Amino acid sequence: MFGIRSEDDWIELYQKKGALWLHDNNPKRPHALLTSGKHSNGFFNSELVMEDPVLLDEACTDLMDILFTGYFNFGLPQRVVGPAMGAITLAHDLARKIGHRRSWPCLRAYVEKEGEGESARMIFKRTNICAGERVLLVEDVLTTGGSVDMATKAIEDVGGVVLPFVVVLVNRSGLKEVNGKRIVALIDRPMPMWNPDECPLCQQGSEAIRPKTPIENWARLNTTY
Repeated sequence: MFGIRSEDDWIELYQKKGALWLHDNNPKRPHALLTSGKHSNGFFNSELVMEDPVLLDEACTDLMDILFTGYFNFGLPQRVVGPAMGAITLAHDLARKIGHRRSWPCLRAYVEKEGEGESARMIFKRTNICAGERVLLVEDVLTTGGSVDMATKAIEDVGGVVLPFVVVLVNRSGLKEVNGKRIVALIDRPMPMWNPDECPLCQQGSEAIRPKTPIENWARLNTTY
């Protein structure tokens, strides 16, 4: 089967799952503080899609088909790696799919963030890769590419070879590639992002909060005001 859903179908599914949030310009409603430190009036919560194993399996099938149409060589990846926590499940399922398609295993690992601000980096803590391994990078939502850059450095620091693709569920960055890596996405939908001192929602009195942590913040974004 080639292609389970189109991009429009995936956007509609995110909406039905309550996984696509857009601010309504009500200053009483908080807005999104992104991992990058930027603010936004929209957010894709891919966890609400990935928590359903059947949907995640279908997402990985569609991602594989997009890769295939880009003449991706499925014999290349020896491991799939994504940043914790969001991309761990995606890395696992995509590695499984690649292994099935070519009939020999593809492994998975993940990197974890350490430190904050300018000292922040990603490292392998609970998993690792072997020197010389060819690695396919994945991310659940690509916003600025910062996590991809840190993950790339973590892989290269231990001797891995990063393939020239980054596979994501949602690309909201407006970019087509990150440092020469082609972005392969189910959904390619740019969303506004502002530095805190330029944020129009802050100027209206709206509070910036992290959308998913603590967990009750997602309800705060979506409640009736």
